[in-house]
Amino acid sequence: MITPQEYIENKYPIIPCYKNERRPIGKEWEEKETGKLERFSPGDNIGLHLINYIDLDIDNPVCHKFLKRIKTLGCAVYGRQSNPESHLLFRGSAEYEKYCMHRSFEPWYKKYRKEKTILEIRSGKGLQSIAPGSVIEDEEVRWDKYIEPKEYPGELRKDIDLVVFATMLSIIYPGKGERDDFCYAIACLLKKWGSWREELINTFIEELAEASEPIETRDKDDKRNNFGTRAYKGNTPKGLPTLIKQMNFPEDGIKDIFKVVGITIGKETEEQKEKKITSLKMYDWNDYLHLDIKEPEFIVERLFKTKSINFISGPKGNGKTEWTLGLTDTISKGGNFLSYKVNEPCPVIYIDGEMDEYDLIDRRVPYTQNEGPKPNYFNIIHYAQQIDQTIPDIKFEHGQQLIEEKVMEVKQKTGKTPVLVLDNLRSLSNYKENDSDDWRPIGVWLKNLRALDVVMIVIDHHGKAEGSGPRGSSSKTDWANVSIFIKSIDKGRTKGKMRMEIKFDKARGLRPDETQEYECEYDYNGKWEISQTQSAQGEETILKQVYDWRREEFNKCREDEKKLDKDLEKGKVDKKNYNKLRRAIHKEHSLTQQEMADRLSISVGKLNGIINSSYDNYSVKRNNEIYEERKKSAYGDAINEEEIHKFQELVDKWSKERELKYPKGSKYKYQDKFPNGNKLPTEMWLRDNCEFAPIRYKAIAEAWSDYVNQDTPGYPGGGPGGSF
Repeated sequence: MITPQEYIENKYPIIPCYKNERRPIGKEWEEKETGKLERFSPGDNIGLHLINYIDLDIDNPVCHKFLKRIKTLGCAVYGRQSNPESHLLFRGSAEYEKYCMHRSFEPWYKKYRKEKTILEIRSGKGLQSIAPGSVIEDEEVRWDKYIEPKEYPGELRKDIDLVVFATMLSIIYPGKGERDDFCYAIACLLKKWGSWREELINTFIEELAEASEPIETRDKDDKRNNFGTRAYKGNTPKGLPTLIKQMNFPEDGIKDIFKVVGITIGKETEEQKEKKITSLKMYDWNDYLHLDIKEPEFIVERLFKTKSINFISGPKGNGKTEWTLGLTDTISKGGNFLSYKVNEPCPVIYIDGEMDEYDLIDRRVPYTQNEGPKPNYFNIIHYAQQIDQTIPDIKFEHGQQLIEEKVMEVKQKTGKTPVLVLDNLRSLSNYKENDSDDWRPIGVWLKNLRALDVVMIVIDHHGKAEGSGPRGSSSKTDWANVSIFIKSIDKGRTKGKMRMEIKFDKARGLRPDETQEYECEYDYNGKWEISQTQSAQGEETILKQVYDWRREEFNKCREDEKKLDKDLEKGKVDKKNYNKLRRAIHKEHSLTQQEMADRLSISVGKLNGIINSSYDNYSVKRNNEIYEERKKSAYGDAINEEEIHKFQELVDKWSKERELKYPKGSKYKYQDKFPNGNKLPTEMWLRDNCEFAPIRYKAIAEAWSDYVNQDTPGYPGGGPGGSF
């Protein structure tokens, strides 16, 4: 396939380019239709417009040593005699990327034709590749291997990053005598800053050495296949100092090479990081909606999600650690803790900077009497077991890096990102509590860990004022997802147990019903349970009584209204007085708030406050219990009392319409008057007369039926009105 006609027959999006040049013919060529033979003249070069194609443009010949596997994965290959196999063509799309070596490596790359340029990923509108059948610099472009290009079966960008990384290291690969130190230094950097697995480092270094060492200078017994193992065994590490001071490589250049595979050697200052940001990405809403952003999932249902920072604070000695130990034990094993559920066990790293070393054993043992976590699922870093009984300050890079290494270690062992517990903040850092700038390095670190899928639980002491939140700077919880306050209480405490009050200060991503304060008790033997507060018990009794009164009122009013409706039909009551009498019925059977308060022996103000704050939720709860519907059921949200009243009005309206259409004494079939086979509205009629969503008709009707204690046999039924 080398002529425009052949490309068009095979449906390639080609465009004409000037003879012996890469330049497309015509202005705004990228907007013109491709694959048109009439646009070509004899001698024109053939440009492949890379719409739905990816061209890997290989500029440095060293790349080919590391591209052997990729060349077998469904790509067409072409180039020129002087630069063969310089283009690998896949189907699909990718972001444009050009890989270049740092300018400090000029002495190493200047011998190559394209000098610092290693490879380009080219794809999309406005980019084209000169295809076989063309001539460039008086040299034919030819197929080295032609097959119908396929989509790349993997993560192309990730694999090409690795190829370029290996290529750059191969270009600067040292001569005999320094190779061992070079390979070991690279291995140590990959382990320390990249957290690469031991086996991956071994394989990578072995392939790098084999591709980079000329056969004629290679030692017979050279086997550079265990540097990852050496790095992980903790042999005297080498790294950047070895490469810079011993081998005279430029520091900026080495760091730049590692950035190709996403590894940052050393921590950049905030200013250095921000200077690299030269523009801000902006998306149209529709584009943003289709970005590959994974929705966070609950690791603890109704409480903590993936990628979250969570604070637990409270006064000293009030149960923060005890509650957290109970929760994290469940996280590590799966199961239930109070009202929370952990569906899938998740590893935990518990960093203790305060408790006595045996105290942690004493508190943990009750949770493990019947079942312990799997290996590596509950990991403890205790200050007393460290050198000089010290965990380096997490405000500084060194302390942060040591913890990150343990996070990666647990992830490698379990295949899951662990939950990280910091107990407590004050004992793990000497930051100035009231200085937001001094807190910022810790906050930024927590935020960065969150971006790496780590879930954090940070235990902190409470401020002095009641309800003031974690002690010190208010900026602590700016990036937090959930902030919980814990305080021990004596009122209502069961003898021999610890009782505590749990409140939510911040609850990003949780619903209001998931953040209601509650009390719980712990028996010091691994068992936790929810305890109802005294005030909640009293309030529950009041709400139950109000609900029962209102339900009774509703039924009495309904019975009297039926009688009134019959009087209206018989002419005993005219329409003018009908509404007055209806209002009088409601007044007769309805209790005022003063009457309710007197019966309950409480003030009207207290009753009014309880009704306004809690009655709607309570009535929904009671309705659900009665008609066995649950929140968010298959029929929609839970049905409230107002909807039941509205449905009653619809039933009354439907009944009146049927009586008018089929009055007593007229000849009709029962099925004509009531298509459902009973006396309730049909779906078709409801669609025209109410605002309820059709999917909720059945649930509302069943709730109404249970509420008024009236059977609805066969409801909804078949017939002309249709069933719901």
